[in-house]
Amino acid sequence: MKLGKLAILTAVLTVALVSGWSSPGEAITLPACDNVICAFDGDFQVMSLPFANVKVPSSPGQIQDGIVVYTGSNGGPVTTNFTGMDNAYPSVTGACPPNCTFSTSTTADPGGTGEFGGDVAGTWDSTITAFVTFLDGSTPLFFFNQNETNSDNTVFTCPGSTSNQDVCVYGKLTLVDNEGADVILELEGPTRLFTDGPGATDGVTNLPADYVLAKGDVCLNAGGAQVDCSSPDVAFGPENHNLGANLAAYVGSSAVLNAILASCAQFGANTAQCPYDSLSIRLDLADLNNGFEQLFILTGDQLTQIPPVPVPGSLILIGAGLMGLGASAWRRRQRG
Repeated sequence: MKLGKLAILTAVLTVALVSGWSSPGEAITLPACDNVICAFDGDFQVMSLPFANVKVPSSPGQIQDGIVVYTGSNGGPVTTNFTGMDNAYPSVTGACPPNCTFSTSTTADPGGTGEFGGDVAGTWDSTITAFVTFLDGSTPLFFFNQNETNSDNTVFTCPGSTSNQDVCVYGKLTLVDNEGADVILELEGPTRLFTDGPGATDGVTNLPADYVLAKGDVCLNAGGAQVDCSSPDVAFGPENHNLGANLAAYVGSSAVLNAILASCAQFGANTAQCPYDSLSIRLDLADLNNGFEQLFILTGDQLTQIPPVPVPGSLILIGAGLMGLGASAWRRRQRG
């Protein structure tokens, strides 16, 4: 290779490496919703991060300061949450079948029940005080990872599920009032257009009918409705949502929940303005085959502080090697 070509290649690679490694303080910004990037599943507004062209890293080191409800990572600190709330539930591992489903309702409570007021079996729990202390005046963002294999023996459970990369998801969040006036918010199907607003929910878990279908590859028509990727009506996609353990696929939020938590932060738990004592989350997953879906909670402030994914070390070494080779060739040319 001639020195001129080597120098050009080295310069291009160096620029690519440097430009791909942004400063750790670079903000991650969620765009405004529309019918392409957002939809409603029951009470929750859900954003597709791939369609929004937003990458939210979710390695243990990047979510350890958040709340982790469900994860496949072993050991601390990502599986350990704050005082006054449950630690993370362990994700399903092993072959499918038989290990194709997960439910907090049938999995042992992390750390056992009764660790704090409101810690009960069958749900991930937190006191309201611990939860709003974590939020520190911000609002909660619920992130979900999808991490399935291309081939297994999955017995399809959700209506519409056709691929080994598809996952069924159901969630129920309850603001618990010990005097009986609970508020229940559900993440459930069917998926509605963002402009249609929240769907009607009844607070009752009805599976498999209530499952939300999270497909591996997602295609939308011009109006934002999901269609089969082989359909002639595809206007957006296919967009891969089966991004693995280190990138979140979806983020959900609830305006109703945010308003209640803001009142609780201002007036305190178990007051006239915030009569709630604890918060519980039921999570159900089906059609699992790989064992590393994640559900974790960050605030908007934390999202802007997550460092971007660094350039793999092997590429840096390749770049350094090429630059060294270029310098060596230059010295030989000067001596000759």
